[in-house]
Amino acid sequence: MPDIIFPVSSAPGRRPLEGQGRLLNCLTEVLQEGGQSSYSRRPAPGLRTCVDTTEDGVCRGGIVVQGVLLLCINDRCIKIEQSGSTYTATDLGELPGEGPVFFAANNASPPPDIVATTSVGAYNIFTGSAPTSFVDADLPQPNSVTFLDGYFLFSIADGRIFASALNDVTINPLDFTTAQARPGGLYRVIAFGQQLYAFGPSSIEVYANTANAEGFPFSRVSVIPVGLLTAGAIAGYEDGWGASLIWVGDDRAVYRLDGGYVPQRVSTPDIDRALQSVDDPADLHALVFEHPGHTCWAIIGPNFAWVYDLTTGFWHERESYLRPTWDARFSARFNGEWIVGHASNGVVYRIDDEYRKEGTQPLVMKLRSGQNAAFPNRLAIPRADFNFVVGQGIGNGEEPIETQPRCWISYSKDGGNLFSTPVWRELGRQGAYRNRVTLNRCGMTGPMGVVWEISISDPVYFTLLSATMEVEARPR
Repeated sequence: MPDIIFPVSSAPGRRPLEGQGRLLNCLTEVLQEGGQSSYSRRPAPGLRTCVDTTEDGVCRGGIVVQGVLLLCINDRCIKIEQSGSTYTATDLGELPGEGPVFFAANNASPPPDIVATTSVGAYNIFTGSAPTSFVDADLPQPNSVTFLDGYFLFSIADGRIFASALNDVTINPLDFTTAQARPGGLYRVIAFGQQLYAFGPSSIEVYANTANAEGFPFSRVSVIPVGLLTAGAIAGYEDGWGASLIWVGDDRAVYRLDGGYVPQRVSTPDIDRALQSVDDPADLHALVFEHPGHTCWAIIGPNFAWVYDLTTGFWHERESYLRPTWDARFSARFNGEWIVGHASNGVVYRIDDEYRKEGTQPLVMKLRSGQNAAFPNRLAIPRADFNFVVGQGIGNGEEPIETQPRCWISYSKDGGNLFSTPVWRELGRQGAYRNRVTLNRCGMTGPMGVVWEISISDPVYFTLLSATMEVEARPR
């Protein structure tokens, strides 16, 4: 009985599979030796609702400071506070502009200074009152801000980087440098690994604090010959995350920098093709998050979302219910949990590995196998068996989706273009550990063999360990 080969890393399901498979809202875990399989496939973590801010619109950015989470949702600055398991949202006032908002806070005490940059300028941010315009006229309109070694550092589109006074918001017009390694100006500055990374459209200039007595306090130490595609397509510098910086380069590939100045290309041809298909790079958003055993980076476009699992090195796709992409926007580690905003509804969520929905919507997991073929011969398939961890229904759960969970199985005999009508199979009520997931009399394939697809939306724990099928070879 040959194995049905499900992928460990996803390939897109938007064209004939060419022998590849797909993982949608499904991640791969590597198992220790001695078990039934080398890998398991299980659902990606869900999004549990924290609080509805009632401010419909996209979450554009945020920062954790003084024990609160400050978010920009639509054109409002929202304060999120947590007491036990209860989250509350307070509207602090207008924070205008469009596109990403970048925040930074310094070490002034008490309280620290907080600043933000939007598409229309810089703002002073407060935890108890409305934002105000950044009043120092010596600062040209910036397009991003970060904080390092006591200094606010602002990037200007023309390539200049301004430094504030130490733990202050005042700007000396002479305290700047200019990124000049390659033309094109700057999109973003980020503090990472105690150095300043200045991202332009065709290179990254790296600066270290050399305590210059006059002027700009940092000096350039390296130039990385890879640019940044758009300001929002980078993440990995957030506190409480891993030690990697990951971004979409100017060539529309994904790069990872763990240390030093030599980035590693981590995207596959499928991710590269998806990035090439984006008409407006400003539609791309990157974020990071963690859940038990997995450190993840995601790139979200208008018609796709790909998640890179740094723990395994595998990619999988992510989609919200009835959407071609994932609706998560921005992420931050807040009180030991990873919080994300939404693309349109103003709700704030937390990443929850034990929650099998996104808010109130289903989280639909799909697994698509590679082609199981004996080209150019045909195959008769009397039976197929799927090795799930079964019997995980919840006895007092919601009827029937938690008490009597099911999966839906279909197959394609033309390489993954058209699939049969799905049939359901039970995954087992609570304690039904002998439950079998089997399909009989699956018919005859053509020379392209068979591709299997499994869909599960019931919000219970489940894992696919392996699958096999009986085959009988037939003449061409």
